[in-house]
This record gives sequence, structure tokens and C-alpha cells, in this order.
Amino acid sequence: MEVNPIAYLAGKVKTTWDVDPTDLTASAKKIASLARRRSRVNADDSLRGLSEEQEKLLISGSISPLPLHKCIILGETIDEKADPAIRDHLRLAFAKTAVGEASNLCFGPEIGVSRKKKTDVDVISAWLSEIAVYAYDIENRNRARCEPCYCYNEDARAIGNLLEHKIDAVITSPPYPNEKDYTRTTRLENVLLGFLNDRDDLRALKKGLLRSNTRNVYKGDDDDQWVSENAAVQQIAEEIERRRIELGKTSGFERMYHRVTKQYFGGMARHFESLKQVLNPGAYLAYVVGDQASYLRVMIRTGELLSQIAEELGFEPVAIDLFRTRLATATKMQMREEVVVLRWPG
Repeated sequence: MEVNPIAYLAGKVKTTWDVDPTDLTASAKKIASLARRRSRVNADDSLRGLSEEQEKLLISGSISPLPLHKCIILGETIDEKADPAIRDHLRLAFAKTAVGEASNLCFGPEIGVSRKKKTDVDVISAWLSEIAVYAYDIENRNRARCEPCYCYNEDARAIGNLLEHKIDAVITSPPYPNEKDYTRTTRLENVLLGFLNDRDDLRALKKGLLRSNTRNVYKGDDDDQWVSENAAVQQIAEEIERRRIELGKTSGFERMYHRVTKQYFGGMARHFESLKQVLNPGAYLAYVVGDQASYLRVMIRTGELLSQIAEELGFEPVAIDLFRTRLATATKMQMREEVVVLRWPG
């Protein structure tokens, strides 16, 4: 279950194995041949580009003009010519190629733009290479019977209203309460695939996400009501606001740090409550989450708090297992990343 459309697309493709790898490869080659002809540029030709509204959604310099021109034409050709049975596979390979090979983006760990810009890229050859990987994986997959998988382009805070069947296990890695805008990481591919075309589209996407940073908190958000009586969450939010005032931090984003914290844990509480409608008795749940000190260095023990919130809602805490530690850039502290394991007794 995933709100971000490109992540949802990836989920669908990675769980769809009943594709003929020969047909996939043959179709890709035909589309590549047509896209090559369409993307040729003569001296008096103008390059294809994005709309002004689409450009505003991207980090400046995300992709150079000629690679962008080739990407747009390849994407249009896939949408026009691909068999619906394999179109998603072709589109996902295109998204990966656009970001990994054609763009100027770099990740380390935050998204940024490389100083060395790619003025030209053989986008179509790179895409065909990615398709070859897909075809190989499908051809050499495990021959054992696969259970059907269902992907939902939906908000997991309302999972109880969306599933018609009961489930026995949950495993996921939700966002942490910090200043990471998760939509920035996938902005280019969402724009190139037509999922995001203007600010209204971006706002709609952000409103469907768990509130975890100041860039996706909106007037009228009320997930915080789910933890209004949780003393631990309220205490942390108050400490963040007290620290902000002490330090004289007055920016609009800093003023929302304490609010984000309450909205985040409230959203997770809402998710837990919704899950109760679809869990079988004895179901197990695992959440990969990390401690954070992004908000004015106030420590947020995410795993401990989520375990406590779940227990208040009737879940049984089973364990909080250390998954790994990571170095915090600001404080140089080793922060815990943990797996919170819960059980639903029914």
C-alpha cells in the first residue's frame, strides 16, 4: 500500500511475474527503434521540454536539455505503443533510466545535483539494458508457485476501509519524524511519467502522506488528536517548542517542529487503529523506524513511542530489535534504527 505513485508503480511491477520475457524484449526493441527516429535532432529543430509548471516542481538542473528531450520522447512512445500487459514494466525501467542514467541527480544521502552535468546520454540504449535485466530476472525466477499480490495506491492510515480480506502480517518502514521531504527524492520520475504536473498535484500527493516533515503539514490536519492524551508525545512536543523559544528560532518551518511531531505519532496511531479491522488474531507486525534528533536536537525515541502507542490501542509489544546504528550529521551521535515487533491478540 503506497501513496507515492512511482513507488506504487514499482510495487506493482516487482510483484508481477506472469510476463513473457521474450515479448517484453521484442516490444522494447520496437519502441526503441521508433523513439530513436523521433528523437533525432537537426540543426533547426527545437528540443522537447517540460511545461513551466512541471519545471517548477523539479530541483534546478535535475536533467540537461538534450537528455530530457530524449526522455520525453521515449516516455511518450512507450505510452503510445506498449501493450497494456507490459506497459508498467517498460515505464518503470524508463523511470530508473531517467534518474540513474539520464539525470544530473545524485544521492548522498539527500538528493542533490551533481556538479558535472550530463549534456548528452544514450537514453534509449540505457533503457534497453534495463529491460534486459528485467527479462533475465523474469526468465530465471523461482519456478515455485507464487501467491497473487495486490498493490493499492492508497493511504495506509485508512487501511481498514480499503481491504476486504484479513491479513496475518505487516512489515514496513514508515517515515521518521524529521525534515526529509520524501517527495523530492522521486520528483523527477513522477513528473516524467505524468503523475505530477503542477503544484496542485504535488499538494494532493503530500496530503496523502504520513505527516513527517514541515513541508507536508497543512491547515486542518488533525491526526494529532489521536495522541492528545499521550503524555510522552506531548512532553516531547513541548520540549521542542521550549527549545525553539530559548534559541530564538522564528522561521515558519521551525515554528511547526512541535506540530509535526504530534501529527506524525497521531498518524501512526490512526494507522494502528485502522489495522485492527483487518488483522487476524495472532497477527504479527514489524516496523523499521529510527530515533531522531532533527528538531533542535531534542531526542525522539521513535521505536519506544510507537510501541507504547500501539500498546495503548490493544497491541502486544513483542520486541524492539536493533537493526543498525547510523551517524547523525548534526550531533555526531550514533542513532538507533530498530525493528518494532508487535502482535495483535484479537
